[in-house]
Amino acid sequence: MKKLTTVLIVMAFACLLALPKPAAAGVQFGLKLGANMAKPTGADAAELADTLKTKVGFAGGIFLAFNFGKVITIQTEVLYTMKGATFEYTDVDETVQEKLYGDYIEIPLLLKLRIPTPGIQPFVFAGPYAGFKLHEKLTAAGEDVPLEDNILKNNDYGAIFGGGLQLGHSFHVDVRYSMGLQKVLDSGVDAIDFKNGVWSATLGFGF
Repeated sequence: MKKLTTVLIVMAFACLLALPKPAAAGVQFGLKLGANMAKPTGADAAELADTLKTKVGFAGGIFLAFNFGKVITIQTEVLYTMKGATFEYTDVDETVQEKLYGDYIEIPLLLKLRIPTPGIQPFVFAGPYAGFKLHEKLTAAGEDVPLEDNILKNNDYGAIFGGGLQLGHSFHVDVRYSMGLQKVLDSGVDAIDFKNGVWSATLGFGF
């Protein structure tokens, strides 16, 4: 799986670098760093609303942006993003917390629209993403729970919506919601409606 992920990342960047670059387009490479707040969505997740809590994790990676004029940007990213869920319930008067960790390589392709104001430029963006699971883990009361089979599927996909501020040429901050469209539980029963849902805030630096 790791070899497949590496090949896909290399192919994605090779395709982007091969695209024609109009004179009006400025190409920018950069780094992103931030945090996630993950909470699953879907009909079956909603039935667990009393026990599901937000799980905090890391998000970070690289981006490649093609700026066409002052308004339109096409941006792709390769991010390491920590998703999953926190389950909290009471068992014999004791509060038990279980955490499901799902770490992914996520590759979004975003259309960004900027408002070309001087200094600070607001922007909004949206687009699809594909995710590839790197690691999963289940803990109960802070202790690892041995897994005989996978809990999560190896792939994920969905849509991203967000907005932010461009601070000069190099810095930007953004807030986004990643709405999973794939039922991610690897249970063999596709009817289980349990999808990744993640709010993220990141700081980006472009070169």
